Amino acid sequence: MGNHLDMKPNKLPLSQADILNCLEYKDGALIWKNKKANLARLNGKEAGVIHRSGYRFIKFGNQMYPAHRIVWVYHNGGIDDNLQIDHVNGIKNDNCIENLRLVTAQQNCFNRSRLKAKGYTWNKAMNKWQASIFVSGKNKFLGLFANEKDARNVYLDNCKIYHKGLSV
Repeated sequence: MGNHLDMKPNKLPLSQADILNCLEYKDGALIWKNKKANLARLNGKEAGVIHRSGYRFIKFGNQMYPAHRIVWVYHNGGIDDNLQIDHVNGIKNDNCIENLRLVTAQQNCFNRSRLKAKGYTWNKAMNKWQASIFVSGKNKFLGLFANEKDARNVYLDNCKIYHKGLSV
């Protein structure tokens, strides 16, 4: 695999009908079907490879495409050019349709930081979980908590207040 995997093509060369003709969706995986004689050995096998980025890519023609985009088109027929596919649980190769959603670039960045537990951390000196949120260029202290769940919940509640319109 060369540098072509580093590209993030937003346009798929195949329609939903074309994808349905050559791939079958099963439990979050895309399985090859109807491969021509010289590639018949791939029939029934999961399509694509896991890239070093953690995402699965599938090759069509001479280009690699993110599997999550193909899964979305398989189920929904298209993706608006201004939207991205978000892995709700943050697991890059979990391409179950229930784990995928369309979001703006801003929402996708927000979800990425939320899944990495930004907004709360262990305060070693106080021996407690500390929550804070970045608002208007400043870090706002939200409190100290005995358990991680409370710190996370306070952070997420404040996200709804300070990051209006973003899904948490």
